[in-house]
Amino acid sequence: MPQGITMARADSLRATLDSVFANPAYRWETREDPFGALRRLWGATGDALDRLRAQNPDAVRLLMWLLVAILVLIVAHAAWVAWRTIRGGSRGAPTAVDSPIVATRDAAWYAQEAARLAAAGHFAAAMQADFLRLVLELDARRVIHFHPSRTPSEYARDPALSDGGRTALRALVREMYAHAFARVPLDRAMYDAWRALAVAERYAPAH
Repeated sequence: MPQGITMARADSLRATLDSVFANPAYRWETREDPFGALRRLWGATGDALDRLRAQNPDAVRLLMWLLVAILVLIVAHAAWVAWRTIRGGSRGAPTAVDSPIVATRDAAWYAQEAARLAAAGHFAAAMQADFLRLVLELDARRVIHFHPSRTPSEYARDPALSDGGRTALRALVREMYAHAFARVPLDRAMYDAWRALAVAERYAPAH
């Protein structure tokens, strides 16, 4: 067979093989093992222990006892934490003897607190405490209903008050807001004048 024909056939065969192996199905891909580094580290540790066992068996035994001691400490600590958790959960509710004694914050308490703050020169804070004293006194007279979530302006709009009582209480609240939140200067004389208007009889004259 002529040499040219032989070479042409060889070139054709090579081209065919190249086209076949260029198909994605014949591509060789090396996938990275996500645990390869861990496996290599484990193998290196095992090799190091084998060398240490061959060179110094006593050191290997000491290392093993140390690891056992650490494991025992971990288990003991976990058992102690579990015991404390179970023991704490099984305790009953604290008795009245263990409970702290909380002073009842009634109108008298707020009156004393207002006097204490005013004596220290904290007139804006004293004004707020004295307003709570007034609200509690009005609540005792069943004029308005006290609730910790209510704001002073809500008390001033209470429908249980008379028209005159609402107007007077709104003025009292506006002045308190001006000093407590707008930082309008407040001295003893101004505080005493405000407090003279914060009397329950002014807002519930019929009670």
